[in-house]
Amino acid sequence: MTRGAALISVLTAAFLLAPAAVAGAARATVTPAGQVQAASVTGRQDVQIVVSSITPTVPRESSTPVKITGTVANTSAATMSWVSVRLRFSRQPFATRAEMQAFADGGQILDSTRYTIPVSQLPASGKVPWEFSFTPAELQMFRFGVYPMTIELVNAAGQQLAAQRTLMPYAPANRPVARTKIAWALPLVDQPHRGDDTTFVDDGLKQALADNGRLGRILKIAETPSKGVTWFVDPSVLDDARAMSQGYSVGTVKKPADQAAGQWLQRVRTALSGVPVSATPYGDPDVAAVSHHGLDSATRTALDMGGTVATDLLGKQVTTSVNWPVGGVVDNDALDALAVGDVKTVLLSATALPPAPPVTYTPDAGAKLETVKGAVGVVLADPVLSQLLASGASTPGGLTLATQRFLAETVMIGADRPQESRTVVAAPPRRWNPDPAFVTALLKATASAPWLKPVALDSVKPSKLAPPRAGLVYTDKDRQAELGKAYLLGVKKLGKRADLTAVVTQDRRRVFDTALLRLTSSAWRGRTGEASPLVKQIDKAVTTRTEAISVTTGEQDRMLAGKNGVIPISIRNDLHDQEVTIGVKITSGNRKLLTIGSYESPVTISPGKTRPIDIPMTASGGGQATVKVQLTSAAGVRYGAPVEVTVQTTGYTGIALVIVGAALAVMLAAVTLRILRRHSRRSAGRRKPAPPPAPAPVPEPAQHREGPS
Repeated sequence: MTRGAALISVLTAAFLLAPAAVAGAARATVTPAGQVQAASVTGRQDVQIVVSSITPTVPRESSTPVKITGTVANTSAATMSWVSVRLRFSRQPFATRAEMQAFADGGQILDSTRYTIPVSQLPASGKVPWEFSFTPAELQMFRFGVYPMTIELVNAAGQQLAAQRTLMPYAPANRPVARTKIAWALPLVDQPHRGDDTTFVDDGLKQALADNGRLGRILKIAETPSKGVTWFVDPSVLDDARAMSQGYSVGTVKKPADQAAGQWLQRVRTALSGVPVSATPYGDPDVAAVSHHGLDSATRTALDMGGTVATDLLGKQVTTSVNWPVGGVVDNDALDALAVGDVKTVLLSATALPPAPPVTYTPDAGAKLETVKGAVGVVLADPVLSQLLASGASTPGGLTLATQRFLAETVMIGADRPQESRTVVAAPPRRWNPDPAFVTALLKATASAPWLKPVALDSVKPSKLAPPRAGLVYTDKDRQAELGKAYLLGVKKLGKRADLTAVVTQDRRRVFDTALLRLTSSAWRGRTGEASPLVKQIDKAVTTRTEAISVTTGEQDRMLAGKNGVIPISIRNDLHDQEVTIGVKITSGNRKLLTIGSYESPVTISPGKTRPIDIPMTASGGGQATVKVQLTSAAGVRYGAPVEVTVQTTGYTGIALVIVGAALAVMLAAVTLRILRRHSRRSAGRRKPAPPPAPAPVPEPAQHREGPS
């Protein structure tokens, strides 16, 4: 088997995806979004046919040998005898892609049985290989187109026990057709994993970046050069990987620098260096939802930031001029918001802008729409090709069938208007989980197919032969899928608080813009509860930054002695990297009792400094009043919670207080003296009387002694 054939074998899965049990065969249904679903009808569930390979996938000559191989499996506990594997087909190719879809949905348009392989015994829980070989001429395939084919297991009575449907494209070299141009839009998008810019809410990105993780597998596809591929990259994914590579926190747990994240980012940078890249708005916001619920500015912010971050991290100029709305659908409000943000082209699903009136062929992918900013280009992705691109190996042989159908679809596009060259676009769901081997093989197969020509997405322009288009289709189901009103109103309220932390700083740096954009991500559609940890984390970060500018009043109860006085307060700036200019609003809770005079506002405070302010007040009497101190922005918007101070007023003037004070002092002195006197008299009465003094001694008369003369 050639390599090209092998890869083409991988794709028929979507057209005939499910091995249908028995009489009813499996139904493959393409939903409006292009999703292929398999549904079993009645029949045995214990036998299965698997198509392993189709070589070549698209024969080019009527004499080219074609080989189809596979197995038939018995999953029951009983041996099956006298069964046969047979090949059924039609000599007539499909006329339209709609007929192909009808066949996939179970329509019976086969007219003959050509080959049968008898199986004498099918062991219990065993399998038997089978192989069919033929040439297009032997099956009477002579026209360019796609032919239906069914491989089935039947019993001796001819009853169908299991069946698998596939397609056989035939593109004879002597029947040239206009080559269909094909462009690929491949997304590198994930859900947000950070709340504020410094803290992750989980370690899910680490697993996604691993080689076997979803983003690791997408990187493998990007590292294989392929023609016609344009990558749509969400810059927030690159930004998160950079944050991880520099050391990060998950909640309160510190993590070392993640080398694997740094290596992944470098590999992405290398892989995308030489290919077309368009950036999604930062965080991949739900543009329709934010436009409908009053967050229009978020779209412009996300677009501007998306281009800047992607350019920085990819090391090349990347713009957001091409936008891919979530789900490939958009209404006029969201389209206008994108146009105002300088988006020049939108990538939509073809179902979002159908031809009017409907056509039976596949029209060109280019179109145009009018907006408030003038005409915007439109590129329309084919829903069936897009979903096939996202097919995985969910069933045995699924990739072979998916590859076969993809190529059959492109052959059919060329066959329905063989002389007209058109462009088709394949764009898988933005959070696809691809099989790298399948996608890489498919890209190579289509690049070598002579009826296809890979082109860059930016080359897709409206064709002069394109049919007129109806207006944008945006259904109630599309609107219900948006992020909800209650959720976004909460985000809007949080955003207003975050904005205030920027308007009071010197450089007005909006430190929470990226965090808030993560909350508007389309990843939270249908599961806003999973965004709750991010909301709580960002709310906490906004509160912490708001409270870094605070009011200090000292004592909560103050005395205003006299009719006029001053109450001092202080404002502290704990933002150590930012000078702030903050307004101050002082209000009295009892204006009849206490009025506020003129004071300085706004005030500018250096980083890490405190600014004192004296607040003059006038009292009209004695009593108590509550004074509220509220910080504000320059525009008067409240900043943080107010601080209350209780002021006691005496109602006396300053001189009156002096006089009253002096009188009180004199009165106090008199009272004190009187108390002391009373105390002295009482003490004297309690003492014993002193004994009378002793009489003074009477002197004796002097005696004269005469001596000898």
